[in-house]
Amino acid sequence: MLHYILITISILTSVVTFAQDTLSFPEVNTITSFAMDAKGNQYISDNSLTLYKFDAAGKRVTNVNIKAYGDITSIDCSNPFELYVYYHDQNIIVFYDNMLNQRGEIRLNDLYYNNVSCVARSFDNNIWIVDLSQYKLLKINKKGEVLAESPFLNNILGQTFNPTKLWEENNNVYIVDTSNGIHQFDMYATFATTYFHPGITDAFSLGDRFVLKQGTHLLAYHKLLRNPVELNITVPSAGILTYSKAFVYNSVGSKLTKQLLR
Repeated sequence: MLHYILITISILTSVVTFAQDTLSFPEVNTITSFAMDAKGNQYISDNSLTLYKFDAAGKRVTNVNIKAYGDITSIDCSNPFELYVYYHDQNIIVFYDNMLNQRGEIRLNDLYYNNVSCVARSFDNNIWIVDLSQYKLLKINKKGEVLAESPFLNNILGQTFNPTKLWEENNNVYIVDTSNGIHQFDMYATFATTYFHPGITDAFSLGDRFVLKQGTHLLAYHKLLRNPVELNITVPSAGILTYSKAFVYNSVGSKLTKQLLR
């Protein structure tokens, strides 16, 4: 066991970075959301209410601007052929194909999901939502029908709950909660555990650990050992954090910083 712990700690502390690159997008204003698919295509929204698609080389492929929807809150491109784009102010999920043609929408208010804080695609092309009007994690289909639901989260997590991000990975569902850390649920919305680390503003999974953003620092948090180790990376306190193909991306105004994790 000691040998395993020493190896694990060595792995965590060996994460280093190379020189930081900056990716510029001249036609983009201030970035409000960002995601990258498995092929390296980049989906960026800005404060002019425009959604862009850039290829892996940074060349613009297409863009769409639907002002009636307002600001884009999050982009889920885990299925590169169908984007799930959430507009929090209007409480609407819009589905786009890989050329940003609109293929449908869900108006969550019409389905009585009135206070949705975050949205994510499920592996079977259904939808995870955290609805604070019900205080539940819900899996719904595109008709709004409930496929799975958690118990009341205030009974599990306590009264302080500030969810900001949601994603599904390897048969688990994770919620970033700035007040407590990361909550883990199974595919049936059953609560499993909380990885306690209050004060984080963003996170993503990386194998057997999370990478947490706290202020301007990134931390490696091992899921078994539950000990945060500061990484040799500094990022702006604002901006969107994304990981793809060994690189950490963080938005800064109309640009993205890119740093290699190894």
